[in-house]
Amino acid sequence: MLRVLQVCHKMPFPLKDGGAVSIYNTAAGLLNLGVSLKIFAVNTPKNLIKGEEVPDDFKNKTQFESEIIDTGVKPVKAFMNLFSNKSYFVTRFYSKKFENRLIKILKKQNFDIVQLEHVYLGLYIDTIRKHSNAKIVLRPQNVESQLWKRYLENVNNPLKKYYLEIATQRLFKFERKTANSVDGIMGISPNDSGVFSKWVPKTPVSNIPVGYEINTNNVSSPDFFERESGFPVFYHLGSMDWLPNVQAVKWFISDVIPIIKKSVGNFRFRIAGKNMPEYFYKLKNASLIVDGEIEDPRKYQSDKQVMIVPLLSGGGIRVKIIEGMVLGKVVISTPLGAEGIPYSDGVNILIADSKEEFAKKIVECINSWKHCTEIGKNARLLASQYFDRSKLAEKMILFYEDVISKT
Repeated sequence: MLRVLQVCHKMPFPLKDGGAVSIYNTAAGLLNLGVSLKIFAVNTPKNLIKGEEVPDDFKNKTQFESEIIDTGVKPVKAFMNLFSNKSYFVTRFYSKKFENRLIKILKKQNFDIVQLEHVYLGLYIDTIRKHSNAKIVLRPQNVESQLWKRYLENVNNPLKKYYLEIATQRLFKFERKTANSVDGIMGISPNDSGVFSKWVPKTPVSNIPVGYEINTNNVSSPDFFERESGFPVFYHLGSMDWLPNVQAVKWFISDVIPIIKKSVGNFRFRIAGKNMPEYFYKLKNASLIVDGEIEDPRKYQSDKQVMIVPLLSGGGIRVKIIEGMVLGKVVISTPLGAEGIPYSDGVNILIADSKEEFAKKIVECINSWKHCTEIGKNARLLASQYFDRSKLAEKMILFYEDVISKT
């Protein structure tokens, strides 16, 4: 039986953001194929998850453990970090208590694979090597340095830009070092896998995206005749403590909605997600409805038809887009937002690369429910073909076996 330790940069519950969904579905897929799995996760004071919030069945099956690390940005520490040679993005994730717990786990149990669910956890590679003979597999959520470089393109504040440029350069060096220190890398998008393959041509690298449970029982049929005030319901759902999401929604509200309203006077747009900035609540009006944090993402989306993902920066693969496709939604996104998804524009997604094009696609959705319904159905077919977690778990196991065979 394959023995895997999944070390996670965040808690796998609640299933309200892409990181948690990725961790959970990876675990569920592996467990269903008989893998002996243990999870050790970072818990944070800002998003503290109590033990009772993790389902007992999941805790038992994964021998679940967590340790609190305060990864919050501290202004004084961030400033003092300028005088070191390390990236503040990374150093926030080091904890002696977490390291000691990890050592205890490695001494108590033998593993074939230790999987790091984020590049920041590369901080613990030397510890794992010292206390375990397991192969180390990196599962990066993005090419982090690439994500920050893209974000910097839209930062105008000179002091902020200067600081982030330094932090990003240091992050790039750490990311390269981590990639060269592991035994295998599983990227979640073709772009990410391609970048890592160039960095470490002798290390096994595979592209294995985020999986979902695909069945007809938990997916509602796309129904574009369920309308709000005579229109399909347009929405954005995502973690609003992730800077690219905040940047994207601000741009959509300020640059795109005014163009839409010239054609559709009473256009309405809903936004939801955890840690919603106060900025958006102050903007609430007839066109913008701010729902804030919601309990059940699937339930929230059940009566909504068009998902808006206007990302201008970011990387990896957007888990919320995959989720929207699984649920049969029409997704309107930028080429960057849909990166890593083998889409066909106008068939299973709508792609826009300017504010005018975004507005045009939205007006098309309003005017053609039949076309939207077809796109939603095709999106679900695409999701079942490429993002079935059972098929992806099988691919993961084959990759683990390949890594283990290379001594």
